[in-house]
Amino acid sequence: MKKVSVLAAAVVSALVAGSAFASELQFNGYMRAGIGTNVDGGAAASYGNGGSGHAVGRLGDEVDTYAEIALGKEVYNQNDVAFSVHTRFAYASKEGNVDRQGNSMQRVGDGGPWDSGNTSLREAFVKADYADYTIWGGKRFYQRKDIHILDFYYLNNSGYGAGIENIDTGFGNFSAAVTMSSEDWQDDYSNGLHGDDWRRSYKGDFRLSGIQANENGSIDLALIVGTASLSEGQEKTVSNKSLTDNTGALATIEHTQGNFFGGFNKLIFQYGTDGLAIGGFDNHAGEGMNAVKGNGWRIIDWGVVEQDQWNLGYSAIYGSKDIDETTSKNSFMKGKTDFYNFVVRPGYKWNETMATVLELGYANERTEGNDWQDLTKVTLAQEWNAGSNFWARPSIRAYVTNYSGDKVKDDTNGNKAETMVGVQVEAWW
Repeated sequence: MKKVSVLAAAVVSALVAGSAFASELQFNGYMRAGIGTNVDGGAAASYGNGGSGHAVGRLGDEVDTYAEIALGKEVYNQNDVAFSVHTRFAYASKEGNVDRQGNSMQRVGDGGPWDSGNTSLREAFVKADYADYTIWGGKRFYQRKDIHILDFYYLNNSGYGAGIENIDTGFGNFSAAVTMSSEDWQDDYSNGLHGDDWRRSYKGDFRLSGIQANENGSIDLALIVGTASLSEGQEKTVSNKSLTDNTGALATIEHTQGNFFGGFNKLIFQYGTDGLAIGGFDNHAGEGMNAVKGNGWRIIDWGVVEQDQWNLGYSAIYGSKDIDETTSKNSFMKGKTDFYNFVVRPGYKWNETMATVLELGYANERTEGNDWQDLTKVTLAQEWNAGSNFWARPSIRAYVTNYSGDKVKDDTNGNKAETMVGVQVEAWW
């Protein structure tokens, strides 16, 4: 008992000395959920998700439940140094809200009112803020860049790592980090690279942000350089070491124009090579390394216009990837793929809390040896929002969505997944 009392006293003393009780608990989060149906019968279908993004826009194309709860607290603040602890928990159902673990929260079954799906700890890191820089370590979302109306992260080197941020160079803020990722699907199943033996990759991430370019305009630069790290046992079993033990790089340049018709515009160019070639083309660029040789690139323009009576979100992407060599497990990645899309989301503000929104999306893709395959989406939604700004949330929206084009698919009941109706809520705080 004496040891426990001494330990408790020491902990209390440390907390008081660090001014731990001076800050409130930070509570942030995000959530979306809803109900929808195919007008021809059966469950609502979607053509995108958080993994691939929504090429024709996310409005009326989300049929899952997803939530994040972020908790953080400053635990020390003295002499211009502040330490803070950050965590983020996430919950996700499958597409169509079909996951259920029941009241016992143990098993996975069919959908129902007590749905429960996959949960994860997305962030667990510590920051130390000094006067001229910040250092961090742990698991975190690291300086992500995304297009909201697509749920598309064109730069997302998140995960386990450590780094230093926001060093003022006089012409921009410099940040550097090392991150780690684990990848399956690098070699044949028979060669043992699976499960606990997934390949580890390490990436150096270098950023220079806020470079003044023009009036109300700035440039951000990012360079990610990665290399695989095989164990001795993995090196003995792989069939193609030049691919499974490869390297790669991903470069990003982004120009942001502020004060752009009440909003902003971003113009981005990205180029990736070898292990990070796919990252120059797909969603969540920089997140992992692939056992391939080749290159990928894209040009993105997106932004928001905000006016008194209306607003507009928009995005356009053109990209190409050319993968020359893959392992047998990654053979589906091989070849040349071209892709382009555009999405516009205009909204008319009836008053401070109600708006009518139209989202139009078109995407077209061609893989090597095949014809172009397109998809068009039209969504009309009536929204009730906590404010009139484009970013105002929470939002309750009733919508109808229609799809057309080559990629229109049959749902599980054999009905064409063409027209969906539903109600969705979305919030962040």
